[in-house]
Amino acid sequence: MTVQDWRADVDHWWAGVLRVPVAAVREGGVFALGHVSHVGVVAVEGAAAPIVYGPAQVLPALHAAVRASRSDLAEGQHLAAALGPRAGRVLGPAWYGYATAQTPGRAPRRAVRPLREPDLPMLTALHERTPQAEREESGTTGLPAFGYLEDGELLAVACLGMWHGMPAIGVLTDPQARGRGLAGMVVTAAAREGLNRHAVVQYRAWQRNTASIAVAARCGFTHYCNGLVIDLAS
Repeated sequence: MTVQDWRADVDHWWAGVLRVPVAAVREGGVFALGHVSHVGVVAVEGAAAPIVYGPAQVLPALHAAVRASRSDLAEGQHLAAALGPRAGRVLGPAWYGYATAQTPGRAPRRAVRPLREPDLPMLTALHERTPQAEREESGTTGLPAFGYLEDGELLAVACLGMWHGMPAIGVLTDPQARGRGLAGMVVTAAAREGLNRHAVVQYRAWQRNTASIAVAARCGFTHYCNGLVIDLAS
């Protein structure tokens, strides 16, 4: 699959998730969407402008934010300011990257294997050894998953979820085992399995989590967009 092919595939996927015309993914614009209860920005790399969306009642605020700044909407400051007291929790910006069958590295070592139901207590133990914010961001919630095991302990895991039909990877490494390349091994294993289900696989990380983004890059994921969500206060 060429770069143009996978980007076109992902363009169509995002258009379907947001329920906007496919052309809007590359052209950008402000959209009132009836199926969402939050405000969001999807800034696709190379697009003319970001997609800015939300319920119809906040459309004037969205247009005001776009007029104030088009370049850094995915950072959230202009958008939150335009929403005023209606702005609730800000999630992001998040980094989204994608891999295809041509991009993942070689198969990981034997120490990486699929996890099964009897292995889930090891995943729980790994969560307990990890700060809460990190395990919540990781998205490592269960099977299917691939783990790196050493001396009977799970030191790194990559879980393969599905989001709107797209395989999506979450990864977590034991804080005491970082810097050994373990995250890349389990991510590669999960990506290979995800590519058996779909032509592209998604990796998401908070933009501030440069270590996680570096893992994605080493595993062949290419940046596609940055995304932001702002919950609306009741």
